[in-house]
Amino acid sequence: MSEKDEKKNDVDVEKDLEILKKRAEEKKREYQRKNRTEKISFILSIILFTLFLIGLNLYLFARQIWGDAIGDSFFGAGVSNGFVYLWRQAGAHIVATLISLGVCFLIIFISSSTLRLFGNKSKKSKTVTSLIRSVIKYLTILVTMAVVLGIWGVDVASIVAGIGVLTLIIGLGCQSLIQDVVSGLFIVFDDYFNVGDIVIVDGFRGTVQDIGLRTVKINDGLGDIKAITNSSISTVVNLSRSPNFVYLTMDVSYNEDLERVEGVIVKALPEIKHKLPQITDGPYYKGIDSFDNAGVNLAFCCFCAVENRFQVKRDLQRELYQLFNQNDILFPYQQITVNQPDPENRPAASEEEKKRSEEVNKANSALPKEDSEKTFLEKARDSLIRKNDDWDD
Repeated sequence: MSEKDEKKNDVDVEKDLEILKKRAEEKKREYQRKNRTEKISFILSIILFTLFLIGLNLYLFARQIWGDAIGDSFFGAGVSNGFVYLWRQAGAHIVATLISLGVCFLIIFISSSTLRLFGNKSKKSKTVTSLIRSVIKYLTILVTMAVVLGIWGVDVASIVAGIGVLTLIIGLGCQSLIQDVVSGLFIVFDDYFNVGDIVIVDGFRGTVQDIGLRTVKINDGLGDIKAITNSSISTVVNLSRSPNFVYLTMDVSYNEDLERVEGVIVKALPEIKHKLPQITDGPYYKGIDSFDNAGVNLAFCCFCAVENRFQVKRDLQRELYQLFNQNDILFPYQQITVNQPDPENRPAASEEEKKRSEEVNKANSALPKEDSEKTFLEKARDSLIRKNDDWDD
């Protein structure tokens, strides 16, 4: 081997070692991210799996480990190990079971692959194929379970006969499950929403990831997937059936000439449309939205696909902000105006001004002249007389 080949092999070995180190570090970080309960569960699962492997080997190789006496009690005379014993006792059943399981997985794989192949043309086809895949999977698993039980000598006919009574009992106790299945069928055939649509289901917004017989799975785009039972869906808002409406406002100062601002905006809107191809219709300038303490609110709107709604709003606000800056259009903002304090030494009132002030306040607080000349008893008598006159009237 040449030196060049040796160097190449050394480089390959180093790369493999780096890959192994990275994988080990990733597994270590993955383990460290687990909480205390998950770590204990992981350790217990390893211990139980190890004990299972030890017990299985002790049984299968009992003759080699414990001697012929124990081996004869387990397998009988002339049987060397547990593999031979199991094969003689249940070899045909094991092979038939493995074949049945293989056929089951093969049917599920072929049906799922075929439906995915023909179900990627539209959202409706994706929804229907998702439901059909779910039905085929459950039916195949149930049939395979019956076949496997028959292979091992279980009387499947009697079980099926007993299932009739059991189904009635389960139907009474699992009404919610039946409601979920029926509601799932109505969701598909009434075309409420399809796989891939962005919907709001009972306040939860996300993309429909899967529609099953019992649940609908919605992905909110942040890594959270919510499974909602079909019967519990009360309100659905489908945001994907038509373009979404985007509405925003931009403020300008009261000191700006509104006609100049509107002229600049109208001239620039076609260029903004060219810069933002995600906008399907618009953008449009709609006039004055409102007045606030700092400036005039100008209204803008456009249409886009639902998945681009928030980004389009951010991009449009950025373009309008750049447009206003480039054309020297002032933005209003909150300001605090500080005035000079009042002078401390102010002119005092003259004697004449004091006299006039005293006269006017005395006149304002004085009683009518005719009332001031009467005694208390006279005022009371006049009051009673006035009341009697009112009653007579």
